[in-house]
Amino acid sequence: MRIPASIISGRLLLLISLFLLLAFASVRPSVAAEEEIRVLANLPLKDMQVNQMFTQQVENKYYLYLHRPVEDVYALVDVSKPDKPILVSANALKGTTPEGSVGPSPVAIAVQQEGGTGQAALPTQTINLVDTSNPKAPKTIKTFKGVTCMYADTGRKLVYLVNGEGLWVVSHRHSIPLCSGASCALAGP
Repeated sequence: MRIPASIISGRLLLLISLFLLLAFASVRPSVAAEEEIRVLANLPLKDMQVNQMFTQQVENKYYLYLHRPVEDVYALVDVSKPDKPILVSANALKGTTPEGSVGPSPVAIAVQQEGGTGQAALPTQTINLVDTSNPKAPKTIKTFKGVTCMYADTGRKLVYLVNGEGLWVVSHRHSIPLCSGASCALAGP
């Protein structure tokens, strides 16, 4: 019995296609940790020192309040588009608000200090974003020096950091816990 050449070439083509499909399917695309963590934006904050932050959502807008302790006021940044933050006002809210906004409402508790506010420089930290997907070989992905304040928006998978270079907006594919200390451990996929 003789098999026509067209059937052999068709089966051969099918066999090669299946082989290639299996070969590519077994190779899981590796997403580098550098792609997992991305700096979306850097907004310079001319001569602003920041020691506290909180976010507020109003309808479809997201706002970040940055406490400026020397002036005892909050600056307001529109972070609705995390890759394009906009400084709305350098003096949006007077007083400190250690608890941030009150639940989902637009109400914030603002407490004004009586007397002088002091001109001392704020304490700084070096923050390392560390990929721990391989526990035997953790890898520092990004380092921020001179950080005076950090806030994690876990719902939007963003981290806000402020240092001498301004406000940094960093995204991650997974929720990032707010770090205590000098490193943020980020588990890979």
